[in-house]
Amino acid sequence: MEVVYKLAGSNEEIKNWVESHEGTPAKIDDPEITADSIGLRINWKGKKDEGMLSGKREVTKNISWEEFFSIMERKELAFMYSDSEDINLTWAYKFVNKYATEE
Repeated sequence: MEVVYKLAGSNEEIKNWVESHEGTPAKIDDPEITADSIGLRINWKGKKDEGMLSGKREVTKNISWEEFFSIMERKELAFMYSDSEDINLTWAYKFVNKYATEE
């Protein structure tokens, strides 16, 4: 199954999509994850998915939408999401460089 992602057109669209799936904005507080330069994630209700982080990691930290969007802006990120019902929410979104184009 190929996942089709949509580019969110506004912060409000991101917030609405995340909250409609019972998610909250968070950041990763894990000094061992050097490959994850983004440091942002969505925490899903009942699904912390923290097993993907390193064993010595601190728990992810819930943050405000203001801080979430500030980090996105500072790191020049855009948010893409999928409305596919048969995808795990952990994989239903991704961050991309807002100046790069998806092919």
